[in-house]
Amino acid sequence: MSSAKRRINSTGRKRIPQDKIDLRILTTVHGEPLKAKLAIDLDALGLPPTAALSVEAYHRSSAMRFDCGTIGSKRIPEVLTLNEIDQSGGVLFRIKVIDQERDKGKILASADRVRPSVDGEHIGRKSIFPVEYRDLGQEIWRVEIDDDAGPSMLLNSKVPGLMTRIHDNPLVAGALLPAAFRIVLLYLAYNPAEEDDGDGTGWKAEWKRFCVQGLNLEDDPDDLEDDEARDAWVDQAVSKYCESRAFVEKSKQLILEQTHG
Repeated sequence: MSSAKRRINSTGRKRIPQDKIDLRILTTVHGEPLKAKLAIDLDALGLPPTAALSVEAYHRSSAMRFDCGTIGSKRIPEVLTLNEIDQSGGVLFRIKVIDQERDKGKILASADRVRPSVDGEHIGRKSIFPVEYRDLGQEIWRVEIDDDAGPSMLLNSKVPGLMTRIHDNPLVAGALLPAAFRIVLLYLAYNPAEEDDGDGTGWKAEWKRFCVQGLNLEDDPDDLEDDEARDAWVDQAVSKYCESRAFVEKSKQLILEQTHG
């Protein structure tokens, strides 16, 4: 890991597709720093083998950079230990490929605001609602929204097997997930996307795509003109989400099985 700053020229860079990045926050015991694991496939981008690969983790004012070798000789650490990162919220990552020969310092390819999954666990589509485990006292769950990092579902690390119960029990999932989604959708409806989300890579853009493609909603919440319309859009989105998951029907079936089993 290096903390040195470099002068970077970003003209004409390629975008590293999100589906070529496998980035996960690893499960750690209480008191340990965050740890992450990264795998990345850059073969299709046609990058020079001598170009440097670097990964930066950041949250608020804290940041760490990991030098990961070159395209032709990657040296990605087996585990990225994020001991200098603010542990109070969701960490984001930047990945850069930097020319070292022809146009030294030029960014040839990059991915910014990369949100990791947590040991492969997430709620919703394409990890738009990643899960984190925290000591929440006597709270079972909580939603945390960072305007840069996006929303996270916080589950109490003191409750054993909580994620399994959410997945396996439609009564638990139906009581928790719609309420959590509503919190995020209200934030989305009342906080329009910034201009830098216009390239479709920000978390708000991802959530809006989920609403259009996954829930078949037609309206863009940024285009709604008053609070009544925003609230109606949120109600419709939550209703369609519940329909897609069939919480009531699955709960009825579970109760029948338990009653007659």
